[in-house]
Amino acid sequence: MTASLVSLRLRGMSGCILIMLIACSLDCAYAQGNFRKPLVWDVISVKPVAADKCGDSGGVLPLPDGVSAACVPLAFVVEVTYHLLDQDRIIGLPKWAESESQMYSIEARVSSEDASAFAKLSRDDQFRMLQQVLTDRFRMKAHMESREIAAYELVIAKGGQKLKEPEPNEPGSSSFSAASGNLKWANAPLTNLKFLLGRETGKPVIDKTGLTGKYDFTLEFAPAARAATDDTGRPSVFTALDEQLGLKLVSAKERVDVLVIDSIEQPAAN
Repeated sequence: MTASLVSLRLRGMSGCILIMLIACSLDCAYAQGNFRKPLVWDVISVKPVAADKCGDSGGVLPLPDGVSAACVPLAFVVEVTYHLLDQDRIIGLPKWAESESQMYSIEARVSSEDASAFAKLSRDDQFRMLQQVLTDRFRMKAHMESREIAAYELVIAKGGQKLKEPEPNEPGSSSFSAASGNLKWANAPLTNLKFLLGRETGKPVIDKTGLTGKYDFTLEFAPAARAATDDTGRPSVFTALDEQLGLKLVSAKERVDVLVIDSIEQPAAN
């Protein structure tokens, strides 16, 4: 077992005995075939892309044997990789990594022997493997810590929530367009709504609604980024939440886990 595997997730722990016990138990498990060692990428490609070459397309998508990030700023890759879709929870990224004038196309694939194992991973675990790309190609070093930062709490408005219960056997789906301010949920939980609201407001959103079911709803608002030129007559996301869904964003201070970037470099050519 490698030293990196021994130290994985041990930040803040102490004691050689604990580390030795973990190392021993993992090695024994591997030897007995109880589970396989973590997957690693077989092929990694990182290419800078000028923003004017991307048009309106871009995003991070799973592949049968890997992950593809096309025409995205590096900051977005970091957000998806660490599942921190609130930009305020990532501290210390340099300007070049946040700039939308410098995009990246990244493709990472496992070997053919590992493709079936990769396909069995959850979507979050597949994206989490991009941490290897950030470490190897961008020389990124980072750590998690707890900080109190400005945030919003998503709560039920005074008049009560207006979400609809889905029809029996209704297929679940959720779609959104951040640029146009359109969100549509069908038989889906509110889990990802806080991340979308966080991107729109620029602050982490903590779900305090207590709503744990699945719902149908449509939310239409004027995105803040184009409020000065919007001619649709749509309300802000704050007003739209209250009027259309019976939900409300309330300013708060929250202690949350943040990712602190200790160091990062622009990538070398492939």
